Amino acid sequence: MSLSINYNGNFLDSNSDVVPVSNRSLRYGDGLFETMRWENGRIRLEAFHFDRLFLGLKILGFALPAHFTADFLSGQIRELCEENNHRSATRIRLNVYREESPGYLPLKNRPGFIIESTEIPEQDQHPVNLTIYHDEKKSTGILSNLKTNNYLLFIMAAGYAKQNGFTDALILNVQDNICEATSSNIFFLKGKVVYTPPLSDGCVAGVMRREILRLLPQLGFSINESSLKQEMLFDMKGGFLSNAIRGIQPIHNVNEKVYPQKILSSLVRSLNKNIS
Repeated sequence: MSLSINYNGNFLDSNSDVVPVSNRSLRYGDGLFETMRWENGRIRLEAFHFDRLFLGLKILGFALPAHFTADFLSGQIRELCEENNHRSATRIRLNVYREESPGYLPLKNRPGFIIESTEIPEQDQHPVNLTIYHDEKKSTGILSNLKTNNYLLFIMAAGYAKQNGFTDALILNVQDNICEATSSNIFFLKGKVVYTPPLSDGCVAGVMRREILRLLPQLGFSINESSLKQEMLFDMKGGFLSNAIRGIQPIHNVNEKVYPQKILSSLVRSLNKNIS
């Protein structure tokens, strides 16, 4: 049995053809998306997700109707999960796009939305092996921290990693600093200090990143948000990725640099245990 999607408040079969050729998300990447984890009847880190979404909609100049609030969207997500009878951990994808218009420039800046829900299969937390993608770089402008509908750089980098036998790839910004992986923020450990790129270096403002930065001082670690040069990886003693769906994943290696897992394992367990 196929699942339903929520298309602007209407439940439709997930196989329905709902996006017209004039859809601005399809034509221009004009919109934002959030991927969220629904579990035990709630969205994990819900407030952080909607903070990021509505900040992005403001930056993009959307004109939001009065009813288009975090509570409204949360309710739409809940109704879809109930419609699809999701009982276990579920991946939610919320896409907010600018309403169709006949020309290049939008006319009214009003939002439309599509919500999808799929149950998450059991996932392992095996350490990941990473490489660095060099063929394209990420900008550090006002869009860099948002999850926009243009993810071509990340798709190319993920494809490069797979073709070369790696789990994932690290993205460089235009200053050649490491800013993130293709769908995760990145952290490295040296002693009791955790290093992560600052938002000014162009990484997505990850909701799990925000939660980890909240938790680390409680676990006895200090935080160094500073540019991460490629050569710095050789001095680090461990690392991990963070993602709203997968949680915390330890890093086994970046290219030839291998990190001992014993140093990192207790921190990863503590972070996964304490995520609210």
